[in-house]
Amino acid sequence: MAAAESAAGRVTRDLRRRVLSGDLKPGTVLSQARIAAEYDVSRMPARDALQVLANEGLVDLGPATSVVRELSIAELQELYELREAVEPLLTRLAVPNVGRAQMAQMAALVDVMESEVSPAEWLEANARFHAHIFTCADRPRMIELTQHLRRLTDRYLYLHIGVIENLEHLHAEHREILDAVRAGDAAAAAEFTRLHLVTSHELILRHLLENELLAPLSQGG
Repeated sequence: MAAAESAAGRVTRDLRRRVLSGDLKPGTVLSQARIAAEYDVSRMPARDALQVLANEGLVDLGPATSVVRELSIAELQELYELREAVEPLLTRLAVPNVGRAQMAQMAALVDVMESEVSPAEWLEANARFHAHIFTCADRPRMIELTQHLRRLTDRYLYLHIGVIENLEHLHAEHREILDAVRAGDAAAAAEFTRLHLVTSHELILRHLLENELLAPLSQGG
């Protein structure tokens, strides 16, 4: 059982990386048999990996095959609207409960994000940074919802990190959030979190809109 879970985790992590990075492009068909052969595992870990990726909004499941989901402007906007409604509130509720250990770990993660790391490593550090705050709130359903929304947004955030770049504002925003948490200023931490989401949303949306408009022109020659 443990071996099967380990295999599924390994396949899931690598497929997730390939989808996020664009190595597996939208529309790519993924079959359980092909994944099992490629990763030298049985079909069960391949099936479990595709199920996890479907839960994260990265693939659409079919009976025998799955398809890498298209990027959607409508989905991007809905995800960020939901996050902007929930995450700042959860941050405000959590700040009084954030301890010194969490603050020290957050500071270390800021340093990681500002160093030369891969987009995948940056995303992992970013997720952990914010989780050190909002998981301190005594709101289990809101925490679960926020974690789910953040996973669904990661594919779009990868565009910001790996394609659009321009990370200076993200670094500054993380430090503003950390300073507010250190000061115990829940209202400021919530507002900085909201602005953090708004700026990322705007940059990613602009990128998708520009590419959507340019695609027909390039296809027309």
